[in-house]
Amino acid sequence: MHEIICPHCKKAFKVDEAGYADILKQVRDSDFEKQLHERLELAEQDKRNAIELALAKVTSELQKEASAKDAEIQELKAKLDAGDVAQKLAVSEAFSAVGKDRKALAVSLEKIKQEKETEAQLAETKLLNELQKATAAKDFEIQGLQSKIDSIEVYKS
Repeated sequence: MHEIICPHCKKAFKVDEAGYADILKQVRDSDFEKQLHERLELAEQDKRNAIELALAKVTSELQKEASAKDAEIQELKAKLDAGDVAQKLAVSEAFSAVGKDRKALAVSLEKIKQEKETEAQLAETKLLNELQKATAAKDFEIQGLQSKIDSIEVYKS
């Protein structure tokens, strides 16, 4: 027989083996249920902590990726803007060069026109001078022939 002390009144009483086994089984079942419940709660808490940690890790990785993508986007935008500026500068330089070439060609064309006009006036003056010389020579020849005719007529008379 086993002796058990009451936790409330502190009296000792005796229990036979079958009663003692039942009481021990109740205490063990209750204690087992309590420990099982505590372990399940701990496991649930561990699971929640692991989920929170995984969620925080995934969030951190996503933020890193997003910031890397944002940096890449900014870099590409900067390159695109630089390309646009370079293209506009190249177009501006090309227009400037074309404008300079155009001005140079216009000046050259004007110069050539003036030279042609001068040459034409010179040629016209030469031609007029030659015509005057030819006319003077013809007039002189006509006068010479006229004087021969006159002298022949005077001689005939």
